[in-house]
Amino acid sequence: MPESSAWSGEAASGSSDLFDLEECVRLALRANPDLQAQRAALDASRSDIIAARSDRFPSVGLTGSASRFDNGEGGSMNRRDLGVSVRQTLYRGGRVSAGVSAAESSFTADAAALDGARSDLILAVRTAWYQAAQARRLVISSEQGLERSRLNLEYAEAQLLAGLGTRTDVLRARVDVSAAELDLTEAGNVLKAAKATLNTLMGQSPAQPLDLAPDSREEPLPSLPSWEELRRAALEAREELRVAQARTARQEAVVRLARGEFLPTVNADGGVNWGVTGSQEPRDSWSVGLALSLPLFEGFANSAELQAEKALLEASRFDEQTARQQVEGEVWNALLSEEAAARTLDNAQALFEAAQENLDAAQEGYRQGLSSMIALVDARTAFTDAERILIQAEYGHRITYAVLDRVIGRDLFREEWQ
Repeated sequence: MPESSAWSGEAASGSSDLFDLEECVRLALRANPDLQAQRAALDASRSDIIAARSDRFPSVGLTGSASRFDNGEGGSMNRRDLGVSVRQTLYRGGRVSAGVSAAESSFTADAAALDGARSDLILAVRTAWYQAAQARRLVISSEQGLERSRLNLEYAEAQLLAGLGTRTDVLRARVDVSAAELDLTEAGNVLKAAKATLNTLMGQSPAQPLDLAPDSREEPLPSLPSWEELRRAALEAREELRVAQARTARQEAVVRLARGEFLPTVNADGGVNWGVTGSQEPRDSWSVGLALSLPLFEGFANSAELQAEKALLEASRFDEQTARQQVEGEVWNALLSEEAAARTLDNAQALFEAAQENLDAAQEGYRQGLSSMIALVDARTAFTDAERILIQAEYGHRITYAVLDRVIGRDLFREEWQ
């Protein structure tokens, strides 16, 4: 059956655009709302760095006033003042640099989290695209199965009219046609659901018409490196590890912030003021000075805060170790799944070939009067089941390979698509 049938629907939408896997990934990276929210959060984190660095610069203020008052003797008088003040922090016990380091580490963690969200989205799109392509092939398989069932029914009816067949064969063939129609309906619904999932990932309405480009089943998957190579690649590339490392670095900076609360703060202050009162001559004044403050006793609050931040730092380091172990476990499990999927595909291929041979033999035997319609229907059902298993095994293998790509941090898509 052609792929433009009513159920597969690749031409029914009236659109000439065919979406291959790369185009679907491109659209998802551009329009997926969850990913856009992550990018907005990263922009906010970037602003936190600017705010933290602002403590390294002086603060400049402008003051002005105008008033009218009565001094009781000289009558009413006007007073006007204008001043400029400058304050520069010279020393805060390392808290300024620690605050900047904490903000930068938070930004690094958020950037790594965004990379992780991007990789997760790519995996989700790849999985959804493979599932949609699989569903489309299952629809085509069901259509072909229905066509074979109808041909068997037509042949059985012709044999009955010619006095060479039985009504039992016709009834059995009709039941098989009904079963094949049910299979086609179920496969069509699965295809619709798969397309809806893919549309949602791309930031589109689930009802949006979606025409999938033909899938190249013959394209071989790359051979797998060794476990050690996969493990090393994952530990170097996985975003979760970068997030954990950045959070540890941030907590180290927070500990330095807490220590800085025990140290003095030194500020340099200066200002210039211009003022005039009534008919007096304008008076200018200026000031410059240093201010030092040193906390002596805070009710043990600073000590408790420092101990709490040290404990959180220790927990963050353990979290980093946990993330490393999780990555290694995911790589190992993904490798086992891929190897199992490859073996399943080999077995499914052998099963399909045997079912094909059995169906050919049953068709020939029925036409020669050597076998019954029951045997032919059983052979057709077995062939359809074997073809379904093969299709599921082929795409299951591709999905497990996509998962393996994700867990080792391999990005098959161009960076400019971000």
